[in-house]
Amino acid sequence: MIEVIDSDIQIAEAASALYNDRLEFTKKIIGATPSQQQAEGLILFDTEDHLSIGSGCGCGKDAMTAWNVIHYMSCRPFPKIPCTAPSKHQLNDVLWAEINKWYRQMNPIFRSMFRWTKESFYHVEHPQEWFAVARTATKDNPEALQGFHAEFVMRVIDEASGVPEPIFEVADGATGTVETKELMIANPTKLEGAFFRSHHQDKDQYATLTWSCLNSTIAPPRAVEKIRRKYGEDSNMWRVRVLGLFPLRDGDSFIPYDLAVAAKDREIMTQKDQPMVIGVDPARYGSDDTCICLRRGDDVSPIISLHGKSNVEIARFVGNLHNQQTPKPRMIYVDVIGVGAGVFDILEDAGFPVMAVNVAENPAYDGVVYHRLRDELWGNARTWLESRRGRIRDNSEYDFIGQITTAKYKINSKGRIVIESKDDMKKRGVDSPNMADAFNLTFAQPMIEVSEGDNYEDIDLQGGIAMPEIIDRDAGY
Repeated sequence: MIEVIDSDIQIAEAASALYNDRLEFTKKIIGATPSQQQAEGLILFDTEDHLSIGSGCGCGKDAMTAWNVIHYMSCRPFPKIPCTAPSKHQLNDVLWAEINKWYRQMNPIFRSMFRWTKESFYHVEHPQEWFAVARTATKDNPEALQGFHAEFVMRVIDEASGVPEPIFEVADGATGTVETKELMIANPTKLEGAFFRSHHQDKDQYATLTWSCLNSTIAPPRAVEKIRRKYGEDSNMWRVRVLGLFPLRDGDSFIPYDLAVAAKDREIMTQKDQPMVIGVDPARYGSDDTCICLRRGDDVSPIISLHGKSNVEIARFVGNLHNQQTPKPRMIYVDVIGVGAGVFDILEDAGFPVMAVNVAENPAYDGVVYHRLRDELWGNARTWLESRRGRIRDNSEYDFIGQITTAKYKINSKGRIVIESKDDMKKRGVDSPNMADAFNLTFAQPMIEVSEGDNYEDIDLQGGIAMPEIIDRDAGY
């Protein structure tokens, strides 16, 4: 229930009484009901200046962060609150929108003191001296967080696992002469950086919490079950996105989780003039999806998934996709096991630059390290990730990242790497890695060895099918 406050004197009295009582402020002034985990975070921040929280998905970390920002704005005189995140989406569409949501709900008298805009949240009478601001800083422009000095300063770093190291170095310069608070919160995706150190080497400098979805009263059970079904409880997806724990680096998954997530967060130079290739992992009418991956240079577009399409429809779709690119893709790699052979034949007959790839039967080019070509393609993908130069655009709630980090591997009697088969993955209850296989196909040849195929004219497959949006049959979390 929102506290009834209707005078400046009562505002001052309430701000004084709730100066270090964030939980009661959240309940009485904002009108929210925190979960047990959120309440624990609010209470701990009353006494600790540096708080770092690793959280599973859906535990309410952005709501708690917004409550802390509003409390500090309301109960500290002339505060400055720089807020940052690794992307504009996370900062503006998630955290900043959350602040606006709770600002609009808070006690009307308190609310009347402030204004919210897309970039700042400020006191109406002191907009230049009493504010919180949203600043997306990059490793090439960390100066966006410089110059925040006041008596009271609170640094907010959302999705801190993905924030580049230079930004933390600049943010450390934002200090208060009376009080300096810092709140870091994230899905703990990486085994390096300031957020990782706050839970390990620098733990003596931070109060830390771990929020598991299994202990949350607000995390959606359907999302938890989806991750359990798709990746299993022994996967890093489960550890990070459900348990709120850092990934394991030394397990038997072939591609480390933190290595893949780093590519998702990475900003790279434009690749518009680089060659493009397409990987196609066809399925037909079964439970699996046909997956298509476009990689231009070191930029991987969101994986396209098609369900229940015939070979002709798949070939038409890929042909249309090829024709829409400028410059045209140099090569289309098609996995020709099973139904893929038909897709390849149609594309080849139509004159597209297409290469048949039999990942299960062809021996590896490097037969000393890998058993079969499929294993080698996984290895090529890992080598690309280890180079730390590329970007993966995953718009599927981490499904792509999950797939490429869930496959296990072993060393056979000849000392060669063997990647877990699709059938074996299904036997242990995880989904077939169709997205990952399409991605891996783009490494069937080094880019420099692909023939210059930029001059292919638009080839008509006699009535192509419309380009659908990316299909996620389990969308909703």
